[in-house]
Amino acid sequence: MFVIFDVIFTVYFILYLPVLFLRGKWPAGFLERFGFIPPETVRALAVRENIWVHAVSVGEVAALEGVIRGLQERFPARQVVLTVTTRTGYSFARSKYDPQVMVLWSPLDLSITVDSFVRAIRPVVYVAAETELWPNLFARLAADKIPILVLNGRISDQAFPRYCWVRGLLRRTIERVNIFGMQSDLDAERIISLGAAKENVQVMGNVKFDNLPAQAGLDPGLKGAGPGQLVLLGGSTHPGEDELLLAVFLAERKLFPDLRLILVPRHPERALVIQELVRQAGLIPVLFSEHSGLPGADEVLVVDRIGQLLRLYSLATVVFVGKSLTAQGGHNIIEPAMFAKPVITGVNMQNFRDITKAFLAGEAVWQVVDAPGLQDAVHRLLADPDLRLNMGLRAQQVIRRNNGATRRAVDLVAGMIKGR
Repeated sequence: MFVIFDVIFTVYFILYLPVLFLRGKWPAGFLERFGFIPPETVRALAVRENIWVHAVSVGEVAALEGVIRGLQERFPARQVVLTVTTRTGYSFARSKYDPQVMVLWSPLDLSITVDSFVRAIRPVVYVAAETELWPNLFARLAADKIPILVLNGRISDQAFPRYCWVRGLLRRTIERVNIFGMQSDLDAERIISLGAAKENVQVMGNVKFDNLPAQAGLDPGLKGAGPGQLVLLGGSTHPGEDELLLAVFLAERKLFPDLRLILVPRHPERALVIQELVRQAGLIPVLFSEHSGLPGADEVLVVDRIGQLLRLYSLATVVFVGKSLTAQGGHNIIEPAMFAKPVITGVNMQNFRDITKAFLAGEAVWQVVDAPGLQDAVHRLLADPDLRLNMGLRAQQVIRRNNGATRRAVDLVAGMIKGR
């Protein structure tokens, strides 16, 4: 079976290499991902017992913060090793955790590669965020009797049919997982239908409801922000959404001259493209990396650095969360809700299905289907401070009603470590 997965993975990787090259997305940490871990890193890993945590990208890294901090408090003598897959996730993890957490690139799922990682890390437990299933890695961990946990697990509407197609190939991998801590009853039902034993599946809620900052005050690092300043912020935008927000901004600033616009693309490398869109709209783009304050009347602030979105949400008057109108999947709406901000999304929130459902039930998010709907929602919220305030307070109430998943997740991992 290992040979089959190695062949499948290798063929896929070879065929996909030209695509990665043409898109400028050549795998970062290339040698490390193939198991060539630097000798100094191997020596550092050998100093203490390690808790291996895996997160794919920025969202998962941020979501697991409470879990990682909780494990460090429970097990101060052990080291947390965090593996990350994407460039942005790796950079974000290094800036957020270093040096308290050892951050590595995640291994490619080849048997020889995962063997190198497992021998170097020697984990007492392996924890994967959401639903990351790696056949060769899980087989190698299971052979060493290393417990495997999936935390904050989910299976999206888009992913579930694909999992069903390869149910036979994945069944043994799923059976090797000791505990699936799933976000919702539906996610639990889906992983059981794919082969997980019922007794190994728990509904733990979503840890993203617990990522509350210590203080929900204005970001002191950006000059020009004040209680009366109106700021429209597009968070985690995808192609097509920046254009829509620019059009809304141009229309609304005729009625609200003090309105300012901040665009935070999901992928910072899109900042140059967005700069040109801003110029085409007759406005002046300013990059976050080169600017110390809010944009001026004819300017638009374009954020070209990762890890800034949560801080910037604290400045917003009205928030639009992207990948929900011109793309599918959505992004985290809990983050702006932490600051009692009124949130608008499109209807394509498939990757945050249960979170969106909770906010809709609490009348704490507005969903729009098109550009006119976005314009209307932004206008109504800018024009009515009481509406903004009440919507934001309802959003915070939704968070309070749904928190606690982080504590349950830490308890699951701690119980597994102590039970070894």
